[in-house]
Amino acid sequence: MVTALGVPSGGVIVPLVTPLAADGSVSGPDVARLVAAVAGHVVALVPGLSTGEGWALDDDRWSAVVSHTLAHRRGLPVLAGTQRRTTAEVVARAAKAVALGAAGVVVPTQSGPGVTQREMYEHYVAVTATVAAPVVVYHESAVTGNLLDPATLLRVCELEGVVAVKDSGGDPAATRALLAAAPPVAVWQGYEDLVAQTPGVDGCVLALANLEPDLCARYLAGQAAAADLDAACARYRLTEPDWYRHVKAHLCRRGVISTAAAVTPVGEEP
Repeated sequence: MVTALGVPSGGVIVPLVTPLAADGSVSGPDVARLVAAVAGHVVALVPGLSTGEGWALDDDRWSAVVSHTLAHRRGLPVLAGTQRRTTAEVVARAAKAVALGAAGVVVPTQSGPGVTQREMYEHYVAVTATVAAPVVVYHESAVTGNLLDPATLLRVCELEGVVAVKDSGGDPAATRALLAAAPPVAVWQGYEDLVAQTPGVDGCVLALANLEPDLCARYLAGQAAAADLDAACARYRLTEPDWYRHVKAHLCRRGVISTAAAVTPVGEEP
């Protein structure tokens, strides 16, 4: 299924890790192998989001991981993460993603203390008014420190250009309430351990899909149990603050990526 703007509305969406070469640059061959490993089971690729350490990527490495993903996308749409602190920075990164060829952008709120609900809404007004691409609302507070309240989130969903919500708020009751409100956009669950508690979501954006895309796809198709997702989540330590490091370590052991190096220094997890 696809939205009116050509972005998948359901299925498994993979927030890719950012593979680094020995010199610290983004490894194009590693991105190619990673995409090849997941492509048969997912409907879209998301570089530069939290699992890709998007909050820590400088402009060069962010542009590199988005460009490499686009170059090796195997026909899949690429939705670029745009994790920056201010509205102006998010708009600039989103515009760059579109210029590079991304099919859409995944946009959190602005970061930092004291941001009001009105300011968060106006943030999305500015993004959708400026960026000529579908926008996925990244609903989370782990990185930004801010969370849209239910009424504000529904208002944002009404904005022209918004096509989906990646719900990583961590509250399954809030996700169920969002679904009950029937927003005019797709709703995607962002946490492996909450998928079973949010029946009716249109799709899932799961770090686990870097490692077990087949399991994620089978779960959404009703061919695997929630216990299977829970077991995989525990096995790969995906509920820990540095989950992306564990994902990289397993991918490196499998030979999918060359190093398990992280962009984020130890102790600077979101």
